[in-house]
Amino acid sequence: MNILRLDELFVRQELSTYRRTRRFLQEHTVLVNGTRILEAGTIIDVRKDILLIDGKEYPLQKELYIMMNKKQNTVCTADEGWHERIFESIDEKYLHPKGLNKLHAVGRLDLDTEGLILLTTDGKLSHRLTDPKTHITKTYLVYLRDYCPPEKQKLYTKRFAEGITVEAEKKSPAFTAQPAAIQWYNEENHNEIKKYCTLTSSTACELTFCTLTITEGKFHQVKRMFKAMGNEVIFLKRIAMGPLWLDSSLRPGQYRQLTEKEVENFETSDYK
Repeated sequence: MNILRLDELFVRQELSTYRRTRRFLQEHTVLVNGTRILEAGTIIDVRKDILLIDGKEYPLQKELYIMMNKKQNTVCTADEGWHERIFESIDEKYLHPKGLNKLHAVGRLDLDTEGLILLTTDGKLSHRLTDPKTHITKTYLVYLRDYCPPEKQKLYTKRFAEGITVEAEKKSPAFTAQPAAIQWYNEENHNEIKKYCTLTSSTACELTFCTLTITEGKFHQVKRMFKAMGNEVIFLKRIAMGPLWLDSSLRPGQYRQLTEKEVENFETSDYK
Protein backbone atom coordinates (compact mmCIF):
# COMPACT_ATOMS: atom_id res chain seq x y z
CA MET A 1 0.00 0.00 0.00
CA ASN A 2 1.06 3.63 0.37
CA ILE A 3 2.60 2.83 3.77
CA LEU A 4 5.86 0.90 3.45
CA ARG A 5 9.35 0.43 4.82
CA LEU A 6 12.03 2.88 3.78
CA ASP A 7 14.25 0.12 2.32
CA GLU A 8 11.32 -1.06 0.18
CA LEU A 9 10.83 2.48 -1.05
CA PHE A 10 14.54 2.80 -1.90
CA VAL A 11 14.46 -0.45 -3.88
CA ARG A 12 11.39 0.70 -5.84
CA GLN A 13 13.02 4.02 -6.62
CA GLU A 14 16.28 2.25 -7.55
CA LEU A 15 18.16 4.27 -4.96
CA SER A 16 19.60 1.23 -3.26
CA THR A 17 19.20 -2.50 -2.62
CA TYR A 18 17.78 -4.06 0.51
CA ARG A 19 21.27 -5.10 1.60
CA ARG A 20 22.86 -1.68 1.03
CA THR A 21 20.11 0.54 2.46
CA ARG A 22 21.66 0.76 5.91
CA ARG A 23 24.97 1.94 4.41
CA PHE A 24 23.09 4.41 2.20
CA LEU A 25 21.49 5.91 5.31
CA GLN A 26 24.92 6.24 6.96
CA GLU A 27 26.56 7.85 3.92
CA HIS A 28 23.71 10.26 3.12
CA THR A 29 21.58 12.61 5.18
CA VAL A 30 18.06 11.20 4.92
CA LEU A 31 15.29 13.11 6.65
CA VAL A 32 11.64 12.11 6.97
CA ASN A 33 9.51 15.03 8.13
CA GLY A 34 12.69 16.71 9.39
CA THR A 35 13.96 13.76 11.42
CA ARG A 36 17.27 12.03 10.52
CA ILE A 37 16.67 8.38 9.64
CA LEU A 38 19.24 5.60 10.17
CA GLU A 39 16.97 2.55 10.33
CA ALA A 40 16.08 0.78 7.08
CA GLY A 41 12.81 -0.46 8.58
CA THR A 42 11.43 3.01 9.22
CA ILE A 43 7.82 3.21 8.06
CA ILE A 44 6.94 5.96 5.59
CA ASP A 45 3.59 7.12 4.22
CA VAL A 46 4.14 8.30 0.65
CA ARG A 47 0.86 10.24 0.69
CA LYS A 48 1.86 12.73 3.38
CA ASP A 49 5.47 12.25 4.54
CA ILE A 50 8.25 14.48 3.22
CA LEU A 51 11.53 12.79 2.27
CA LEU A 52 14.75 14.78 1.94
CA ILE A 53 18.02 13.26 0.75
CA ASP A 54 21.12 15.41 1.23
CA GLY A 55 18.99 18.51 1.52
CA LYS A 56 16.85 17.92 -1.57
CA GLU A 57 13.21 16.86 -1.42
CA TYR A 58 12.66 13.51 -3.11
CA PRO A 59 9.25 13.15 -4.81
CA LEU A 60 7.23 10.23 -3.52
CA GLN A 61 5.02 8.29 -5.93
CA LYS A 62 1.67 7.12 -4.55
CA GLU A 63 0.33 3.71 -5.53
CA LEU A 64 -2.06 3.67 -8.46
CA TYR A 65 -5.65 2.48 -8.03
CA ILE A 66 -7.87 2.43 -11.11
CA MET A 67 -11.51 1.45 -11.49
CA MET A 68 -12.49 0.11 -14.91
CA ASN A 69 -15.87 -0.81 -16.30
CA LYS A 70 -14.70 -3.83 -18.29
CA LYS A 71 -16.54 -4.32 -21.55
CA GLN A 72 -17.60 -7.68 -22.94
CA ASN A 73 -15.26 -9.70 -25.15
CA THR A 74 -12.13 -8.41 -23.45
CA VAL A 75 -9.73 -10.36 -21.25
CA CYS A 76 -8.02 -9.32 -18.04
CA THR A 77 -4.68 -10.96 -18.77
CA ALA A 78 -1.69 -8.93 -19.95
CA ASP A 79 -0.61 -11.71 -22.33
CA GLU A 80 -1.31 -11.32 -26.01
CA GLY A 81 -3.94 -13.59 -27.53
CA TRP A 82 -6.97 -13.70 -29.78
CA HIS A 83 -9.05 -11.27 -27.76
CA GLU A 84 -8.67 -7.61 -26.90
CA ARG A 85 -7.01 -7.01 -23.53
CA ILE A 86 -8.30 -4.48 -21.02
CA PHE A 87 -4.79 -3.01 -20.81
CA GLU A 88 -4.89 -1.90 -24.43
CA SER A 89 -7.13 1.03 -23.52
CA ILE A 90 -5.05 2.14 -20.51
CA ASP A 91 -2.80 5.20 -20.89
CA GLU A 92 0.91 4.35 -21.03
CA LYS A 93 1.67 6.59 -18.03
CA TYR A 94 -0.38 4.21 -15.87
CA LEU A 95 0.98 0.97 -17.34
CA HIS A 96 4.63 1.54 -16.41
CA PRO A 97 4.77 4.21 -13.69
CA LYS A 98 8.25 5.12 -12.47
CA GLY A 99 9.08 3.88 -9.00
CA LEU A 100 6.06 1.58 -8.76
CA ASN A 101 5.26 -2.01 -9.56
CA LYS A 102 3.63 -2.86 -12.87
CA LEU A 103 -0.09 -2.13 -13.12
CA HIS A 104 -2.11 -5.35 -12.86
CA ALA A 105 -5.71 -6.47 -12.49
CA VAL A 106 -7.00 -7.67 -9.13
CA GLY A 107 -8.63 -10.94 -10.12
CA ARG A 108 -10.43 -11.26 -13.42
CA LEU A 109 -13.80 -11.47 -15.12
CA ASP A 110 -14.93 -13.92 -17.80
CA LEU A 111 -14.70 -12.92 -21.44
CA ASP A 112 -18.45 -12.28 -21.74
CA THR A 113 -18.80 -10.65 -18.30
CA GLU A 114 -18.54 -6.89 -17.93
CA GLY A 115 -18.25 -4.55 -15.00
CA LEU A 116 -15.95 -3.61 -12.17
CA ILE A 117 -12.27 -4.45 -12.40
CA LEU A 118 -9.74 -2.95 -10.01
CA LEU A 119 -6.28 -2.29 -11.44
CA THR A 120 -3.42 -1.35 -9.17
CA THR A 121 0.32 -1.24 -8.61
CA ASP A 122 -0.26 -2.20 -4.97
CA GLY A 123 0.76 -5.84 -4.67
CA LYS A 124 -0.08 -6.04 -0.97
CA LEU A 125 -3.67 -4.92 -1.47
CA SER A 126 -4.02 -7.19 -4.50
CA HIS A 127 -2.86 -10.21 -2.50
CA ARG A 128 -5.20 -9.36 0.37
CA LEU A 129 -8.24 -9.01 -1.88
CA THR A 130 -7.60 -12.20 -3.87
CA ASP A 131 -6.65 -14.40 -0.92
CA PRO A 132 -9.43 -17.04 -0.56
CA LYS A 133 -9.29 -16.53 3.22
CA THR A 134 -10.31 -12.89 2.83
CA HIS A 135 -13.88 -13.63 1.69
CA ILE A 136 -14.29 -10.21 0.13
CA THR A 137 -17.83 -9.67 -1.16
CA LYS A 138 -18.50 -9.37 -4.87
CA THR A 139 -21.88 -8.22 -6.15
CA TYR A 140 -23.15 -9.01 -9.65
CA LEU A 141 -26.10 -7.79 -11.68
CA VAL A 142 -27.70 -10.87 -13.21
CA TYR A 143 -30.30 -11.23 -15.97
CA LEU A 144 -31.88 -14.68 -16.24
CA ARG A 145 -33.28 -16.56 -19.19
CA ASP A 146 -36.35 -17.91 -17.40
CA TYR A 147 -38.90 -15.81 -15.58
CA CYS A 148 -38.97 -16.34 -11.82
CA PRO A 149 -42.33 -15.73 -10.14
CA PRO A 150 -42.34 -14.78 -6.43
CA GLU A 151 -42.57 -18.37 -5.18
CA LYS A 152 -39.55 -19.40 -7.26
CA GLN A 153 -37.64 -16.33 -6.13
CA LYS A 154 -38.13 -17.44 -2.54
CA LEU A 155 -36.73 -20.87 -3.43
CA TYR A 156 -33.64 -19.35 -5.05
CA THR A 157 -33.10 -17.09 -2.05
CA LYS A 158 -33.36 -20.02 0.36
CA ARG A 159 -31.07 -22.36 -1.62
CA PHE A 160 -28.38 -19.71 -2.14
CA ALA A 161 -28.48 -18.67 1.53
CA GLU A 162 -27.98 -22.29 2.57
CA GLY A 163 -25.11 -22.87 0.14
CA ILE A 164 -26.02 -24.52 -3.15
CA THR A 165 -23.99 -27.39 -4.62
CA VAL A 166 -22.91 -26.91 -8.23
CA GLU A 167 -21.67 -29.43 -10.77
CA ALA A 168 -18.11 -29.71 -12.06
CA GLU A 169 -17.23 -27.70 -15.15
CA LYS A 170 -14.08 -28.21 -17.24
CA LYS A 171 -11.17 -28.41 -14.78
CA SER A 172 -13.16 -26.94 -11.90
CA PRO A 173 -14.59 -29.65 -9.60
CA ALA A 174 -18.06 -29.64 -8.08
CA PHE A 175 -18.35 -27.65 -4.87
CA THR A 176 -20.84 -26.28 -2.38
CA ALA A 177 -20.91 -22.51 -2.55
CA GLN A 178 -20.64 -20.38 0.54
CA PRO A 179 -23.93 -18.69 1.54
CA ALA A 180 -24.84 -15.95 -0.95
CA ALA A 181 -27.35 -13.10 -0.79
CA ILE A 182 -29.78 -12.43 -3.63
CA GLN A 183 -31.91 -9.33 -4.20
CA TRP A 184 -34.75 -9.43 -6.72
CA TYR A 185 -35.90 -6.49 -8.84
CA ASN A 186 -39.02 -5.69 -10.81
CA GLU A 187 -40.51 -2.69 -12.58
CA GLU A 188 -41.38 -1.08 -9.24
CA ASN A 189 -37.96 -1.19 -7.57
CA HIS A 190 -35.45 -1.46 -10.40
CA ASN A 191 -34.56 2.24 -10.78
CA GLU A 192 -31.66 1.99 -8.31
CA ILE A 193 -29.99 -0.80 -10.27
CA LYS A 194 -30.96 -0.27 -13.91
CA LYS A 195 -28.24 2.40 -14.29
CA TYR A 196 -25.74 -0.44 -14.45
CA CYS A 197 -27.43 -2.31 -17.27
CA THR A 198 -26.32 -1.91 -20.89
CA LEU A 199 -29.06 -4.10 -22.34
CA THR A 200 -31.84 -2.46 -24.32
CA SER A 201 -34.99 -1.75 -22.33
CA SER A 202 -37.06 -4.03 -24.57
CA THR A 203 -34.74 -6.96 -23.87
CA ALA A 204 -34.51 -6.18 -20.18
CA CYS A 205 -38.28 -6.17 -19.71
CA GLU A 206 -38.48 -9.75 -20.94
CA LEU A 207 -35.99 -11.06 -18.38
CA THR A 208 -35.90 -11.64 -14.63
CA PHE A 209 -33.07 -9.75 -13.00
CA CYS A 210 -31.45 -9.63 -9.58
CA THR A 211 -28.19 -8.94 -7.81
CA LEU A 212 -26.16 -11.74 -6.26
CA THR A 213 -23.50 -11.15 -3.62
CA ILE A 214 -20.93 -13.91 -3.12
CA THR A 215 -17.73 -14.21 -1.08
CA GLU A 216 -15.85 -16.53 -3.43
CA GLY A 217 -14.57 -16.33 -6.97
CA LYS A 218 -14.57 -19.83 -8.40
CA PHE A 219 -14.62 -20.60 -12.12
CA HIS A 220 -17.93 -19.41 -13.67
CA GLN A 221 -19.39 -19.47 -10.16
CA VAL A 222 -22.42 -17.24 -10.64
CA LYS A 223 -23.40 -18.96 -13.89
CA ARG A 224 -23.00 -22.40 -12.32
CA MET A 225 -25.09 -21.46 -9.27
CA PHE A 226 -28.07 -20.47 -11.41
CA LYS A 227 -27.51 -23.46 -13.68
CA ALA A 228 -27.88 -25.67 -10.60
CA MET A 229 -31.37 -24.16 -10.26
CA GLY A 230 -32.21 -25.01 -13.87
CA ASN A 231 -31.84 -21.46 -15.15
CA GLU A 232 -29.31 -19.67 -17.34
CA VAL A 233 -27.51 -16.33 -16.95
CA ILE A 234 -28.07 -14.13 -20.02
CA PHE A 235 -26.25 -11.03 -18.81
CA LEU A 236 -23.67 -10.70 -16.03
CA LYS A 237 -22.00 -7.59 -14.69
CA ARG A 238 -19.96 -7.08 -11.53
CA ILE A 239 -21.05 -3.86 -9.85
CA ALA A 240 -19.27 -4.01 -6.49
CA MET A 241 -16.19 -5.44 -4.84
CA GLY A 242 -16.02 -5.07 -1.08
CA PRO A 243 -16.61 -1.38 -0.28
CA LEU A 244 -16.02 -0.28 -3.88
CA TRP A 245 -19.04 0.23 -6.15
CA LEU A 246 -18.74 0.71 -9.88
CA ASP A 247 -19.09 4.31 -11.01
CA SER A 248 -22.24 4.12 -13.14
CA SER A 249 -21.06 7.06 -15.24
CA LEU A 250 -18.27 4.92 -16.71
CA ARG A 251 -19.29 3.40 -20.02
CA PRO A 252 -18.00 -0.09 -20.87
CA GLY A 253 -14.24 0.17 -21.46
CA GLN A 254 -13.82 3.44 -19.57
CA TYR A 255 -11.82 3.90 -16.37
CA ARG A 256 -10.78 6.44 -13.75
CA GLN A 257 -8.49 6.62 -10.74
CA LEU A 258 -9.99 5.89 -7.34
CA THR A 259 -10.62 8.81 -5.05
CA GLU A 260 -8.69 9.12 -1.78
CA LYS A 261 -11.88 8.14 0.06
CA GLU A 262 -12.33 4.99 -2.03
CA VAL A 263 -8.73 3.96 -1.35
CA GLU A 264 -9.17 4.68 2.35
CA ASN A 265 -12.28 2.49 2.44
CA PHE A 266 -10.21 -0.45 1.22
CA GLU A 267 -7.38 0.23 3.66
CA THR A 268 -9.72 0.50 6.65
CA SER A 269 -12.04 -2.37 5.73
CA ASP A 270 -12.35 -5.54 7.78
CA TYR A 271 -10.89 -7.68 4.98
CA LYS A 272 -7.72 -8.96 6.66
